[in-house]
Amino acid sequence: MQETGRWDLSPLYESMDDPKIEEDFAKLTKIVEGSRSFFEKEADAAELIKDGVKLAEELSELVHRLAAYFSLLMNADTSISKTVAYLNRIQGIMAGFQPFEVGLKRLIAKQDIDELVKVEELQHYNFMLRESKDEAAYLMDAELEELIAHLDIYGVGAWENLFDQLTSTVSADFDGEKKTMTELRNLAYDPDQKVRHQAYEAELSLYPKVEKSLSGALNSIKGQVLYLTDRRGHASPLDESLFRNRTSRKTLDAMIEAIIEKKDVFVRYYKAKARYFGQESLHWADMFAPIGKMPSGYTVEDSREMLVKSFEKLHPPIAEVMDKAYENNWIDFYPRENKVGGAFCSNLAIIKQSRVLSNFDGSFSAITTLAHELGHAYHGSRIEDHAPLNRSYSMPVAETASTFNERHFVLEQVEASDDPQVKLGLLDSLLMSSSQTSCDILSRFLFEQEVFARVENEYLRSEDLQKIMHEAQLKAYGDGLDEDSLHPYMWACKGHYYSASRSFYNYPYAFGDLFSVALYDKAQKEGSAFMEKYDEMLTATTVSSAEETGALVGLDLTDKKTWISSMESFEPLVAEFEKLIP
Repeated sequence: MQETGRWDLSPLYESMDDPKIEEDFAKLTKIVEGSRSFFEKEADAAELIKDGVKLAEELSELVHRLAAYFSLLMNADTSISKTVAYLNRIQGIMAGFQPFEVGLKRLIAKQDIDELVKVEELQHYNFMLRESKDEAAYLMDAELEELIAHLDIYGVGAWENLFDQLTSTVSADFDGEKKTMTELRNLAYDPDQKVRHQAYEAELSLYPKVEKSLSGALNSIKGQVLYLTDRRGHASPLDESLFRNRTSRKTLDAMIEAIIEKKDVFVRYYKAKARYFGQESLHWADMFAPIGKMPSGYTVEDSREMLVKSFEKLHPPIAEVMDKAYENNWIDFYPRENKVGGAFCSNLAIIKQSRVLSNFDGSFSAITTLAHELGHAYHGSRIEDHAPLNRSYSMPVAETASTFNERHFVLEQVEASDDPQVKLGLLDSLLMSSSQTSCDILSRFLFEQEVFARVENEYLRSEDLQKIMHEAQLKAYGDGLDEDSLHPYMWACKGHYYSASRSFYNYPYAFGDLFSVALYDKAQKEGSAFMEKYDEMLTATTVSSAEETGALVGLDLTDKKTWISSMESFEPLVAEFEKLIP
């Protein structure tokens, strides 16, 4: 491990001055330019598709290498302004590839896939070819798709940039200092209740300064999504999202109904936490308040030892990937100036590695975050041997391995602790997270549903959006939260609402959490035999629907009982939490 605690990007490129970068841009440009005349050559359909897939594979490898490098570089140091220019350059070049992608999918759609997969070079692309055939039904003319791709850079992309600009620069006076929206929202985790409540009030004071601009942006983005969804033939933006996420409406309905039916388990959690603060229902500003005692003072080496030891007992292959990540400098550990906050994992199948960004501060939650992100890395290791066009998993299964890891690590620590205050703190951290992926995600889903239902026929003012959000939060949180303290501007601080390509970005997180709960319950009952199925399931996530993925581990995701069972798994944890509240 490097002494600086920074990741090593040299397997991608040595530096921004690496001549291979311009060589790869030249290759990328050549491929895209050549793709324009690809379908003019004389060849039978199977041969064209075989050659087209080969071309798409080559382009995929180049794009992933270039985009990953500049994206990782930018997140590690936002002061390197050239990274944005390089990423825009990639996007601009790739817009020219739209006609080829449309043409290839339409050619595939005309074929008998059973016959096509008899071609040796295409056998491993059975799922991709069938999916491409389905996608072709929702594509407009190639020239229109290319035009939209270019216009998005300056259209909805500009609205998205406006959101980023406004929410990152607006500030309020707080305790004699100027605090940005992000800084104020981060104070929701402060141990001092007075600070939390003052920060919440200061945060709410920011939105009137930007609400008209943000409501305008939101109306424009959702309006475009509705128009293009209809032009492409999807019944609704939600149906388009489900199609992209390889998930059926039956599965989504089963999960949403289960969350609504069983949300009282989290209402109990919120009321217990409210009792801790002398409240009847929990105030919004206290939702993320730390309670109990959380261990701290850990070093990076401590985190390595704890994680490897924990997962060796559960499933040695997971521990091996974790150890490799530390040993081979896959992780950028420490916060510093110009480094983005938060954490993420980027799978790099092109080099059979991953890269993890964290902001390690020695806290227990920092180690939990590493467990989560290294779950993504393990998922990446399970799919890295797939062919280039078989490496993309959908959003609903994207959080499976990460949340599975997090649940295991926290519950193991709860079981091992003899200190009631530590148990309380650990349980609170787990229930806080899962209540968000059930209740908060439900509120976001309900909000977005209502916005799409209304925005086509009316302009939704800030006041309208606030009311929609309030009603969604009431339905999602019940009387667990104090109604007078609900956050009316949650639509104005969540970037995913302002993306034309990520409608209904929310429900996959609830899916990932509850699916991982079901998987972990099975792992506890069935042991190592189940973990072999778990590996097979992760490997299949890129070439299966959500329902097929669940079936591999014996779970019927279209059955509400599956999701009910996951929600019920929280009941003993909430009961223990209630007992620990003084």
